[in-house]
Amino acid sequence: MDTKKILVAGSIVLDIVPEVYIPKGEPVPNIFLSEGKQTECSRIHIYLGGEVGNTGLGLKKLGCDVRLVSKIGDDSVGEIVREMLTRFEAEFTLIEMMGIQSSCSVAVALPDKDKMTLHSRGASQLFKAADITDEMLDGVQLFHFGYPPSMEYLVENEGEELENLLKNVKSKGITTSLDMSLPDLKTFLGKIDWRPILKRILPYVDLFLPSLEESIFFLHRESYIEMVQKAGSGNLLDYIQVKETAEMLADELLTLGCPVILLKCGHEGMYLRTAGKSSWRSLGKAAPTNLEGWYGKQIWQRPVKVQRILSRTGAGDIAIAGFLSSFLHGDNAKTALGIAAWAASMCIQSYDTISGLCPLKEL
Repeated sequence: MDTKKILVAGSIVLDIVPEVYIPKGEPVPNIFLSEGKQTECSRIHIYLGGEVGNTGLGLKKLGCDVRLVSKIGDDSVGEIVREMLTRFEAEFTLIEMMGIQSSCSVAVALPDKDKMTLHSRGASQLFKAADITDEMLDGVQLFHFGYPPSMEYLVENEGEELENLLKNVKSKGITTSLDMSLPDLKTFLGKIDWRPILKRILPYVDLFLPSLEESIFFLHRESYIEMVQKAGSGNLLDYIQVKETAEMLADELLTLGCPVILLKCGHEGMYLRTAGKSSWRSLGKAAPTNLEGWYGKQIWQRPVKVQRILSRTGAGDIAIAGFLSSFLHGDNAKTALGIAAWAASMCIQSYDTISGLCPLKEL
């Protein structure tokens, strides 16, 4: 495996996932989580999620040289996060914040269904540009960060702090990669105009890796709200023309200054769009030696078929881990996208996110 150093920073979450057994083909019982009723589960899974817990440890499992950076509170959740990271023998820095709780989620995962999550925001959503020091960046070729839409301080003043963070990393010749998340529409993060923020930060981002739904929200908030109302409790992707929407949004994002756009489209797969050779810029230290296989690409990747989906929790993050590991290995765009799909398929066949992964060479 290539020895390029990766720093993965941002959100880390203690994920608690009850395993609810429902025989294949049977519907979810109407009494599920009903008031006054007890829903039996066969097991409770506890693992690390968020960008650092999913993509970071996913890259570690794939055989990459990874440095992890996140923030925890001075509570029992933070102690568990630290102890669990130690088990992976990963190089990590956890910045402890006094008087602040750590980030934690309870995600109910039903077979063949997307997760339903109760999330408690905490220390890992309180990132500042100064948290990523020059010492941390020493020897790093690729910097991957997530999820700024959950971090109010980074995106205030049209993303000034986030711009400072990415600009500093990029000034060192380091390749930059950014994952996003979908904020609650009722919060400050869900009410601000994200287009000016993207316009400000994407010139310093080499690989932009949001979901299709997030991209609709960031670029066309009012249209997104209408789509959500139409979909109701259903999956928004089932109510739109996915292919046409993804291609339109990727073109828009390219014009904002980022040369590589990967849109995660849920059960519809992934769409990769890259800038043409004439408008390409340097991708930094982690870029493949031969970039001919990356110029001007428009590639759709369908999901890998699996026998049974146990949980989709973290599948997008693990797809990114596969994509980045292949990129670092020097593969072309098509291969990197295929590796991303295979990594995601391993994730959804287990209740946690990384236990099914194997080294990149085996994958």
